Amino acid sequence: MRFKATILILLLAAVSFSPGCLEGEGSETSEMVPEFTINADDEQEYGSDSLIGTSYILHFSASWCNQCRPTMHAVTNHLDNETYIVISTDAGDGDLQKLQDWHTQVNDSKQDSTVDAPFGMNIGLAQAFEINNTPTLILIGADGTVIDKHIGPMIDEAEIDEFWSQSK
Repeated sequence: MRFKATILILLLAAVSFSPGCLEGEGSETSEMVPEFTINADDEQEYGSDSLIGTSYILHFSASWCNQCRPTMHAVTNHLDNETYIVISTDAGDGDLQKLQDWHTQVNDSKQDSTVDAPFGMNIGLAQAFEINNTPTLILIGADGTVIDKHIGPMIDEAEIDEFWSQSK
């Protein structure tokens, strides 16, 4: 009986350590961005399907988030023509006029700086990413995979470069 138990333990151990049974190198699966569509203040539609082939940053924010504004200015002014989309997590920011007003307030918050990015709202996408803090930036690769998530302000150029360089 003891022999059978030993054999069983050895077999279970062998199966446990066989390829594909443990997470680790070679068995990682990439998280895909959830399917989404955003109607932005520039009256354009952005979505997971239309952005395939382009790396981009989703910046989760809200009109009341004052610490988000410096991040918006820093990222859009440092990255050259990269796709950057600001998404509100607050249902009160939803209509087109409110989004445009918020965008104007952000631009007026820093002299000689313009945030040239679409502002939209998609609470479902924020919930899918489990956004609990603003600002939160999600880096999406050209193939639609989630590359990185940054919580908190991002104003240092080296930090922005390091974050964005992961998409290349």
